[in-house]
Amino acid sequence: KDVEAVSEALPADWHCNDPRRGQAVALWALLSVDEDDELRGVPPGVRSVVAERRKLAGEESRDIDEEIVRGRFEWIDSAAPTFLREARAKRSSSSEKLDALLLNPWTGFPLFLLTMGILFQSLFSWANPAIEAVESLFGWLGNKVGDLLPAGFIHDLITEGIIAGVGSVVVFLPQILLLFLFITIMEASGYMARVAFLMDRVMRLLGLNGKAFVPMLSGFACAIPAIMATRTMERRRDRLVTMMVVPLMTCSARLPVYTLIIATLFPANMYFGMPVQGLLMVFMYIFSTIVALTAAAVLSRTILKGPAVPLLMELPPYRLPDWRTILRETWEKGRVFLTEAGTVILVCTIGLWLLLSFPKHAELDAPFETQRIAAEQTLSGEELKTEISRIDAQQESAHLRHSYAGQMGRTVEPALRPLGFDWKIGVGLIGAFAAREVFVSTMGLVYGVGADVDEESNSLRDRIRNEARRSGEKVYTPLVGMSLMIFFALACQCMATIAVVRRETASWFWPLFMFGYMTALAWTASFLTYQGGLLLGFE
Repeated sequence: KDVEAVSEALPADWHCNDPRRGQAVALWALLSVDEDDELRGVPPGVRSVVAERRKLAGEESRDIDEEIVRGRFEWIDSAAPTFLREARAKRSSSSEKLDALLLNPWTGFPLFLLTMGILFQSLFSWANPAIEAVESLFGWLGNKVGDLLPAGFIHDLITEGIIAGVGSVVVFLPQILLLFLFITIMEASGYMARVAFLMDRVMRLLGLNGKAFVPMLSGFACAIPAIMATRTMERRRDRLVTMMVVPLMTCSARLPVYTLIIATLFPANMYFGMPVQGLLMVFMYIFSTIVALTAAAVLSRTILKGPAVPLLMELPPYRLPDWRTILRETWEKGRVFLTEAGTVILVCTIGLWLLLSFPKHAELDAPFETQRIAAEQTLSGEELKTEISRIDAQQESAHLRHSYAGQMGRTVEPALRPLGFDWKIGVGLIGAFAAREVFVSTMGLVYGVGADVDEESNSLRDRIRNEARRSGEKVYTPLVGMSLMIFFALACQCMATIAVVRRETASWFWPLFMFGYMTALAWTASFLTYQGGLLLGFE
């Protein structure tokens, strides 16, 4: 009945009064036409009938895709005996033996997890030397250029804005190149098609296909290359759903924030034989994964609603990759990131630097100059160096408090107060928009301990533990720390991610939608965590 209804709605030139041709086109329409198919030239009448038949099938608990595919194979089974004869038994080929191993759920899943573990380890560890080299190079370049320029706006713009901004773009390149190198090898060898087939049944429950698994898993390392990895997915709807949830996976940039909060606010006690701090870190990974999978299921049934099309594909033969082609494709994808997404990231970085650095208040410098003169007169050696560093940090903190970002922190404080945050945490959240890990150095500036601190710095940890409100009440408690980690787990605080989504979708709607829904989700979850904890008597 479904095929007949669609066949009757087809334009005459689509079937040329040939019933069998009309039936074939109707079957194609039922499988291919939906709200997000990117097909042009499909008459509205055909779309309407297909939508009606799909809706009716849903009400009757029928799966049209499964019925059509099953019917196709039943016809093949009935027709095949008339033109096939049984071949003599032959030895299994190497490809068949590999498929028996890689496509079997009992062996395929462990082997795939091992492969992903190697990929995951490379993005976490193998890229680190290159990332550190890039950071050192741009740090050295900033210092050298800074020595050649006179102090002032141009000096700060070039060293802290432009050079640091370009560095914030290039620093992503090692992870991006490594991820695309692995993915290109997997595609060229024929293994990626097997992975998609293996994961399809699981991912279909979320409204996706098997190819979404690799980008989502890669999101544990960095959302930037993970979002770019969605290019392997054919349907725009599947790519969009995956892009919208990949930033929810706990990326490596969140780890410094989690490490700082957990080590500072939670005791190193044992619970059921496990360290509490380690359990909290594991919980954050599990929590973000559950939220990401839930968000994918919700989006695929609401704003990006559409049927999860069965993965029908011919498994390609296994091949030895051509390294020249692989390296060329990997570099081309990296070049696209640098030239297109990198431009947006650079502009945003300079804009954020302006917010953190201006307006300048010369009157704030006088007390610190007096302190420097006094220190130079009374101290020497390492003591003088330490004291000057402390004075510089406090001066930077004073300027930050009076900057546009500081003013924004005070402006958003009423919205953050129900989460347990004050305006200083608000400034840290604004600074973290450049990159999540920047939250740590921004808090170092806010609390006057310097921008060169990291999550292991005892000076910053002590300052956070001792920070108090005017009432004498501590700002940071374990409950506030939990609320802050939940916020970081769900908020879209990464302008590079927004820039890449803009590049991949060729639209500002989807990155703004992603930023909006993730911010609302983060605020709501953090609110429930903090206020719920207060109701339960946690302090």
